[in-house]
Amino acid sequence: MAKRTRARVWITAAAVLVAAVALLLVHPGGASSAESVVIQVGAPGSSEACSPCHPTLGRSRNPNVIYDHAAHLLVRCDVCHSTSVHEGGQTDVPEMRVCFTCHGVQHGPTGLLASGECIDCHPANFELRPSTHVEDWKGEPHAVASAGGVNDCMMCHSAPEDCDACHVEQQVDVGPMPIVYLSTLPAAAADSTVTIDPTAPVTMSQCVYCHPDIDDFAVEGLIFGHGPHLERAYQCEACHPEFPHGPDEVQRPSMGSCYRCHGLEHGAQGQVADEACELCHTEDFELVPDTHTVDFMSGEHKDPALADPAQCAQCHTADLCVDCHNGGVEMANGETSEPVIPKDHTKPQWSSEHGPLYLSGDGLCGACHDSASCQRCHQTPMPHPPTWMADHAKQKDTLADDCAVCHQDRESCQECHHESVRSAALIQENCVRCHEEMATEPETAIKVAGLAEHAVHFDVVEPDKRGEPYYCEDCHIGFGSVGVRVMSTATGPHDMRLCYECHGALDLQNVRIAPWPGSELCLRCHTDLNI
Repeated sequence: MAKRTRARVWITAAAVLVAAVALLLVHPGGASSAESVVIQVGAPGSSEACSPCHPTLGRSRNPNVIYDHAAHLLVRCDVCHSTSVHEGGQTDVPEMRVCFTCHGVQHGPTGLLASGECIDCHPANFELRPSTHVEDWKGEPHAVASAGGVNDCMMCHSAPEDCDACHVEQQVDVGPMPIVYLSTLPAAAADSTVTIDPTAPVTMSQCVYCHPDIDDFAVEGLIFGHGPHLERAYQCEACHPEFPHGPDEVQRPSMGSCYRCHGLEHGAQGQVADEACELCHTEDFELVPDTHTVDFMSGEHKDPALADPAQCAQCHTADLCVDCHNGGVEMANGETSEPVIPKDHTKPQWSSEHGPLYLSGDGLCGACHDSASCQRCHQTPMPHPPTWMADHAKQKDTLADDCAVCHQDRESCQECHHESVRSAALIQENCVRCHEEMATEPETAIKVAGLAEHAVHFDVVEPDKRGEPYYCEDCHIGFGSVGVRVMSTATGPHDMRLCYECHGALDLQNVRIAPWPGSELCLRCHTDLNI
């Protein structure tokens, strides 16, 4: 077979025109295409479809070709990629006939559009002979193959030298072969409606077009299947809060996201998913991270542990920390550990201060304390079981002091406990059932400011309601954190702005709504203010 070195010519002017248009038109969108959001994965190639995943398109990674997209930037993408580039988990590589649309073509006075030499596009070790050209190809096999047309043969063969001379010698009853290769431009496929939006929540429909077998991947040391998770109807975005494919890498879920279910005890339902290492990691996987050096395990883990305690808790329980932090344990460097007790734990007020810190997450209580250690002091199960909101009412007043250790701000309690009286009248009988001290006479002697404020209004009649008492909802939009009560450094426990909407204020008839304006209202309770 003679190597094709001479330039080919096109026969029709229409073909020349199509190639010229393809070369001169820059693909719409250009550099701005990187800003596109929706990706047309089923449509012909375009910068809009490729740039979200491939911000830079350089040399081909195919070892059998020498190709660089940079040399083809003036050619529209869909000239070569007339069909979807990725489909069914496969990448569609343009056929060689697409290359010969330009390579080796003599374009009038412009000259050769692109080189037609084999060595310019294939490495030296590439086998130029196609695999279809079996050992006896010159006989019947090539005759059968050519029945569908011989134009593709002319990409490599020179008809007078490679075909006609042999046909005459073998006395084959065929006419002369075409003297030139007729370059053809494949028609672009119609736009598909298959789209992917990387900014939308991740769904299976965004993945299956490119990954028909969603588990056909391999991550060293990992055992994972989407099937068991899909069977439980988990939403993809539960593990993939962001689109899995970024411009530079695949965004895989961290192990921390796995522990939101694995090892989690869900009340009476039991463990949501097993946390055994061997269920998700292969036998040869090194479970100890390479960051866990001797120095790290002998003390340098302090700062990373404080910065991200949840990371440590994926593998370590409180017992492991306590054993070493209590002192007397040989560490990785051979030294004996010293007791590690936070300084604030030694203060007398610690027992009354630690509750709010625990609730706010400011302390790393779980590093040393488990439920059993908490319950040596607390009657309340710690942490509270999932059914606690319903069950704690059965305890009545026996746990009041225990609750107050953590729940010092009772607004969250009030939101629920006052639900049944949200529309109740502000009268004594509705309040003393839970707050016996509100029956104190006079009301100004009640020590709890909030209760005193309410009690002094028991016998007050709301004028706009024809002699009826005030109702809770007259002042409270809600209870607790969404109510009208405001704590501030300026007013202390009282927000007097609400009080003065009535006390000392005048109605439309210029009549005072309620007595005791200004400081007179304060002196009703605070007789020692000297004002």
